[in-house]
Amino acid sequence: MNRWIIPAVGGLVVTLVTVSISIGRLSPSPDPHGPVTPAAPLGKVLPTAPVKQVTELLSAERVKALRSAQWKAIARRSSIVVLNSWDYRLIPVLKHANPGVQVWVYKDLSGVRSDDCLTTTGNCGSCARGVTDSKFLSSGMGYCWVRRHHPDWLLHRAGTGQPLEFNGYPKTWETDYGNSSYLHRWIQNVVADVHRHGWDGVKVDNALTTADAYGITQEYPTSAAVQRATHSAIREVSPAMRRAQIRAVFNVGFAPVFPGLWQRWLRAVDGLQQEFYLSFSTQPDAVGRAWTAYEAEIRSCVRQHKSCWFHTGSQSGMVTGQTRNYSLASFLLATDARQHLAVGNSARLAMAPCWSMGRPLGPGHHVGGAAWQRTFTAGIAVVNPTRSSVTVDLGRTYYGAGGQALSAITLRPASGVALGTSRPGTCHEHRQPAAHRS
Repeated sequence: MNRWIIPAVGGLVVTLVTVSISIGRLSPSPDPHGPVTPAAPLGKVLPTAPVKQVTELLSAERVKALRSAQWKAIARRSSIVVLNSWDYRLIPVLKHANPGVQVWVYKDLSGVRSDDCLTTTGNCGSCARGVTDSKFLSSGMGYCWVRRHHPDWLLHRAGTGQPLEFNGYPKTWETDYGNSSYLHRWIQNVVADVHRHGWDGVKVDNALTTADAYGITQEYPTSAAVQRATHSAIREVSPAMRRAQIRAVFNVGFAPVFPGLWQRWLRAVDGLQQEFYLSFSTQPDAVGRAWTAYEAEIRSCVRQHKSCWFHTGSQSGMVTGQTRNYSLASFLLATDARQHLAVGNSARLAMAPCWSMGRPLGPGHHVGGAAWQRTFTAGIAVVNPTRSSVTVDLGRTYYGAGGQALSAITLRPASGVALGTSRPGTCHEHRQPAAHRS
């Protein structure tokens, strides 16, 4: 929700940092202490392009703080940029800097905001006479429109019977995402916004899976009821977007907690977003079976030929170098040319890997019993998804970002590395000031 490698081993540092802001619930990892379960190898291995980055900029303050040179850098480093509806004027700015960048709009599937009104404060209050919704909304419809025309579309908090305001996110109210009439109106309005302003796609947030994501409702009091409603919603929304020739990716929370849910829901959509890939903090959070579950999500996207987004440490101001490295190396083990990666929500822009990894020569596989690696025509990715240090014989000489030659490497727990077959050019970072209140 929008109130939104390579190692740190020795001296090797190649950073991948994507500017991104988003809000969402933390996605816990299943049994993080369990062993790493081998994943089935992929059948067809597709060529890998340079790592594709998705950048979400959903904070009005941060958008306002960015300058022209920073927007150009964002456009050039990103394959997809996600903005709020009211920032549509940035579409030509980004595309002028990078004609190949796609600019998507954020839309909440299961909530409306009561601070999207044309008042001096922006707050709708009780939607008194004369108070109108903004023309540009973060959801499929305005709060006052719902109150006046379909108050029955506001879900009610269990135990009180009052409309449910999201826990932790004031002025956002849960709506009846399982109601076909609600979805019809949502689709109609979102399609109109996309076509009117020239968005390339829609990031659909809050495809809920748990009853207590933002508070338990009377209408969907169990996780099973929530999942039935959400699955029905995405099966209605996704085909409608396709008919309108609009791509959509759905942000699914807590997917690893429910084995098989990601794979089932993926069949109905263009793609899914894992908002907390391997970490929901500054540090790596997933090892063992939890790491395997996240990797299985990437592999299922590859098998189903879908484009999915994987975001590490979504709410963290600045993830650690170890977390960035672990994320990128793990991502490289399974990705094909369709997947996208984001790391952290920092405003700092950093260089992507200083070399192209080239084409994968096979799927990721076990080495030394604990570590995993994947070899490319111009590099190698190695990951240790366990709680013990491991040493890996690389089989030949590879080079780190600083030009260090390595034929073996020791990886500490929950860490990873991407190395090249030749010495790269100098890696350096371009920094920009952190966002500030003006």
